[in-house]
Amino acid sequence: MAVLNSTILERAWLSGSNDYQQRIPNPATSSYAEHVAAIFDPMNNDLFNQFTGMLNGLIGTTVESDLFENPLAVLKKPAIRFGNSERAVAFKYLQAHSYAPDTETLLHVEKPEIVEWFYSVGTPRRYEFSWSRYELERAFASDGFGFDDMLTGIITQMYSSANYDEMNIMLQMFAEANTRMGALYNYNLSAAPTTEATSKELLTAIRAVAGRMKFPTTLYNHIDVPVHENGDGLVLFITPEAMANLDVQALAYVFQLDKADIQYRIIEVPEFPIANVVAALCSEDFIYVRDVRNGIEPPFYNPENLTYKYYYHVAQLIGINPAANCVLFSTNAGTNVPTVTMSLTGAAFSPDTGTVKIGGELKTNFALAGSVSNGKGIVSVEPDSATYTVAATRSGSAIPLNSRTYVDSYGVLHVQKTGLQANDVITITGTATYTNPSGSTSTYTDTFAATVAAASGQATKSALVDQAPKLVYTKDDDAILNPSEVNYAIDDLDDRVTDLENA
Repeated sequence: MAVLNSTILERAWLSGSNDYQQRIPNPATSSYAEHVAAIFDPMNNDLFNQFTGMLNGLIGTTVESDLFENPLAVLKKPAIRFGNSERAVAFKYLQAHSYAPDTETLLHVEKPEIVEWFYSVGTPRRYEFSWSRYELERAFASDGFGFDDMLTGIITQMYSSANYDEMNIMLQMFAEANTRMGALYNYNLSAAPTTEATSKELLTAIRAVAGRMKFPTTLYNHIDVPVHENGDGLVLFITPEAMANLDVQALAYVFQLDKADIQYRIIEVPEFPIANVVAALCSEDFIYVRDVRNGIEPPFYNPENLTYKYYYHVAQLIGINPAANCVLFSTNAGTNVPTVTMSLTGAAFSPDTGTVKIGGELKTNFALAGSVSNGKGIVSVEPDSATYTVAATRSGSAIPLNSRTYVDSYGVLHVQKTGLQANDVITITGTATYTNPSGSTSTYTDTFAATVAAASGQATKSALVDQAPKLVYTKDDDAILNPSEVNYAIDDLDDRVTDLENA
């Protein structure tokens, strides 16, 4: 139901001050034109301001109070309890070692390699507003509900402002990572997803990259530590336009089959701070956020002007996790990953001959020959591994070998203690098979000839006995010393013990 202007003027005149009622004629007894002329009289500007204030007080107020939630807030970590910085550590993979029964590395220190980085408190923000309860409560109903709604609406907008800024700061981490830490991995798209073909291209690219991330790799992060992801830990950031095209152009054509759904957490963002980016597939830890301080302070009352001052403080750790994977999907040029190419020309023992004693050992050197491109001097032609076969001949005829004669994983020839004679020849055949996943498989073979030499005598481990030149121990049971030699050795040994005691 409409309200007449005359009714509003009468209500304002009745609510006015004594000065207002004295200088402005009563609209109930005077004409409408006379009353309006008095209000707009230049000499009555103070009364005009009073009238507009009363007019606003007579108008009902509907408070719009809708809190904006940061869509990226789900990625935030628990609030930090103390300190202003945090240290993060990632461990590198450990090197594998071959098994050897005679290894003596128990006391060797194997220090694990780590990579560390730090997060510090940044972007502290404060939001504030002033509020005059005594003035505003005059403009609302006597029950006070309108006043409370007004205050709630302003506080809600204060929270919304903080959440909106937090979202933009978190999105800015993509630009920070792309400039300060080195360019993020970019997957080139032929065009933005606007048609069925381009939408399926984007969906295929997302699926392919997510599959690659299941395996340890350093291709998509910023430190030399291999990391892997699973579907539960991946987040797909995508613009609303790109998501709409995926829904309409790509997924609708497969009749909403389960396998067609994107099996990752999806967060729609208004835009990326990098040109031409339509989506990003990242680990949920890529943007690292933890609250240090987040809350509204008790209002401060200023009796001078009867106002309350409200403050809302936000301080956070916000940074980029260099160990986390992140791939951008855009029409920008794709990331060029240099390919290390190994070209083999052969394999050989160097040297290819040697001498080994019966029951002894001999280290052989089997190595691949070739070149490496894009290795930057770090990658060499490896591994120098092979499968070995051994055979023995005596005067040109083959002789049998037992299991004590073999070549271990380090390329060391171990020779049996029986069944061989001096000048026998042990032939080692090394075979290396280089499997090239991008080309043909090649096999390289070479031989090593080891001439057998007689075993030498073995002295006792006793230092005192070794000092007796006439007392000799050998492996042969029939090597018995004569009594005179034994007596001489014993006398000489007694003299040496006496000298040691006197010393």
